[in-house]
Amino acid sequence: MKKFLPLLIITLALSFSISAQEHSPRPTITPRPAPPSSTPPPNNVVDSSGWAHFTSEEGNFSVLMPEIPEDKVETTQSTHGPYTTHLFIVKDTNNVYLIGWVDYDPSFNFNRQAELEANRDNFVKGIKAKLISTRPTVIDGYSALEFTAETTDRVFKSRVYMVGRRPYQIVIGSPKGQEDTASVNRFFNSFKVRLP
Repeated sequence: MKKFLPLLIITLALSFSISAQEHSPRPTITPRPAPPSSTPPPNNVVDSSGWAHFTSEEGNFSVLMPEIPEDKVETTQSTHGPYTTHLFIVKDTNNVYLIGWVDYDPSFNFNRQAELEANRDNFVKGIKAKLISTRPTVIDGYSALEFTAETTDRVFKSRVYMVGRRPYQIVIGSPKGQEDTASVNRFFNSFKVRLP
């Protein structure tokens, strides 16, 4: 099964042209507000640097971002059953911050390492970038890939996680030559995901 999360992220967030996709047309995406958090620290708490703490109860994660994102949700039918993609996007003056995950049909079986690699490869292909570096790692006990890709004008740093049956991807895209290491580290290090 082709992996769709990276292509959806790029289509929505960066308005790059994407080559023909290998699946049926997607339905229109309907934005909906992210569910409020009932666990501390609550959403909309802004820290001393001006970043907001965001928690997605449905997504089982929390993160610091420049502002609270909205959840864009899409369910697509496929030959392996329906899958639902969730996407959160925030843009500031220089960077684009993205978090997404996919819930596959429970009957669909996949190889976890192949899933990580396919998400990375499709992301790089989708933005017509060059893969600069990649490394397998374990983050907070979860298998992950960390990679960097470049286009002619942007640098993308990303992590792809497998948590249970969910692939998660976090991305920060910055103009080339204006990479903000402090923001990258803050965004990546604040991302905490847990099993549902």
